Amino acid sequence: MRNVCLVVILVFIINSCSRQEIDVNHENIQINIPGEPRPWLKHNNKYYCYFEVPNELSFPGNLNFYILDKKGKTTAQIAVPKELQTFYIDLYVKNDTVFTTEYNNQETYFLDETNKKWCKTKKGIDLYYEDDDYSVYSLDFGEWGGVTWFKDKKTKLQFEIGATTPIVNKFNGAYYLTEENAILKIKNPADLDTSKDPYDYKKVVLDENYFREGNFSINGAEVLYLKKDNEYLSPQQEFQFVTSFVLNNKLYHLYKDSLSTQIGTLINNKLVPIYTFRSKTIPYTFYYDTRNRIQNNTFQSVQFFTEDKNVYGIIEINKKGLDVTTFKNK
Repeated sequence: MRNVCLVVILVFIINSCSRQEIDVNHENIQINIPGEPRPWLKHNNKYYCYFEVPNELSFPGNLNFYILDKKGKTTAQIAVPKELQTFYIDLYVKNDTVFTTEYNNQETYFLDETNKKWCKTKKGIDLYYEDDDYSVYSLDFGEWGGVTWFKDKKTKLQFEIGATTPIVNKFNGAYYLTEENAILKIKNPADLDTSKDPYDYKKVVLDENYFREGNFSINGAEVLYLKKDNEYLSPQQEFQFVTSFVLNNKLYHLYKDSLSTQIGTLINNKLVPIYTFRSKTIPYTFYYDTRNRIQNNTFQSVQFFTEDKNVYGIIEINKKGLDVTTFKNK
């Protein structure tokens, strides 16, 4: 009897130790849609996706939009307005509604699922995060750098930092900004540089052709992690943070390099992996498709591709864990 008890205890200990820190569920789905995938997202157990069908006479090709159910069955194909027939398209969820914004002119539409059509609305704003205290905006000026603004809702003052379209998480009272190769911590946004050129929707979006040099200062922020050697690597080898998220009262980071894609956390400012994705799962983000990473949502979805051009998918991050759905397009 004693030996049986010891065996039971040993099995319990082994299972407890081997239980993974984050629940990651995998599912494979077949679809049959012409073209190549463009921006996708998952919301309310449905997939919203653009596909581009190549056209020899024009670039880009013809852009089509589909809604798929959770099993990958096409439930709707929705006509894409001419203004959105462009390579540079953003797809995101705001206030439980699907929106899409054309990158260059900020022309924006929301999806009327009842009538199955895109409806034009006011031009998109560059809002990346919002809470009771601050609204956070960000812009990328290419080789001239980027700017992220924190607007104090009470004083209307704006403070800025040299971060380009980061992932913004608020965790334990501080703001964490995740860029492609760095993680910054901001305890108090008022400690950042006071903005001499604050974000203004009318000036930046409505007046068009807005430009300024980026801010390369990180005054008021703590650098928790910085990957310095990317400039010596090819794009295939580069390290990249894809996104960050809070789960089970911990801040996690999804990142990739030439060998694998992993989830990790920072311990004493060192990146410690806690989960490695099986097979060749390569997450990616388009620089013109960034609003879907707004952290006010209780979820994120990240696209990935594989070495097979007809196999790709979605990593959904929700309150329970991660759901990885791989699509094989027939």
